[in-house]
Amino acid sequence: MQPSPAPFDADTLTCALVLTGKATPTPAALRAALVELYPAGNGPTVADVLAGGWLVPTIDGRGLRLPPLSLAEQDARLAAADAPDQTRQPDATAPANNSKGAVTEPEFSESLKGGESREIAGNAVPRFSYYRGGIAATIPHAAITPAQLHTVLTSPRHRAHTEALRAAPVGSPQRATLKKGLDYVTPAGTFTRRANTALERTSGLLVLDFDHVPDVGAARAALLADALLAPELVLLFTSPSGDGLKALVRADPSAAHLDTFRAYAAYLAHHYAPLGLVPDEAGKDVARACFVPYAPDAWLAPAYAPAA
Repeated sequence: MQPSPAPFDADTLTCALVLTGKATPTPAALRAALVELYPAGNGPTVADVLAGGWLVPTIDGRGLRLPPLSLAEQDARLAAADAPDQTRQPDATAPANNSKGAVTEPEFSESLKGGESREIAGNAVPRFSYYRGGIAATIPHAAITPAQLHTVLTSPRHRAHTEALRAAPVGSPQRATLKKGLDYVTPAGTFTRRANTALERTSGLLVLDFDHVPDVGAARAALLADALLAPELVLLFTSPSGDGLKALVRADPSAAHLDTFRAYAAYLAHHYAPLGLVPDEAGKDVARACFVPYAPDAWLAPAYAPAA
């Protein structure tokens, strides 16, 4: 007589993951843990756990992980991570707070008009630092949302600069200088200055840079059509050079930035290397700069669009 199926719930899953010793176990490791938890043989199989939606394959296909966070869950974690530490002493090296607030120049303010996002699922949308004046500027000018960056990208603010850059000879000092003179963002979060050690608040995002893509249109379409990647895409636009792509993607704020970058990179290299979708290794740095060109066809995930 077959034993009755044993119950399986979130607590049991946690126990199974603890037994594997990893948050992203291999199917074989999970199978061994389930056998240990259900010695009578009446527990779920790995296939049952996957079919029930308890776990999903990792983006590189080698392990299993918890399902991607919903926007509500991600924002709840961000809110918890960003809650002020009441025990922290003021940083004597930090610049004094101006009670009147930073002055935003009219030109920049105008380019952001209509780009403010409302809350998503009752929580604040991601914010990251925006820097004016090129890569030499290391102190942020403002903290903006994905919707505001989309507004800047599609506005004519950087049109002349971007067109001059693309017209300059490839590999020339003039082209390099023009690129370094563009405004930029640090998508991983807000910083007190652009440095890996100066992260103030995480955004739950990271940037993937794809350089020298043979067919930008085909690569863009592939990213938007991928069943695993598409739900994680927040913003996608053509790079300043015109022959590459930049993608802002969601990242679990409770996971290490480097681990998340490597998972995306491994998946993309495995599935889309012929399309040139192999991320620049510099993306592994949390303070990675992402230049802001004129990109009238920039794509923004509907969940992050400003309310009508």
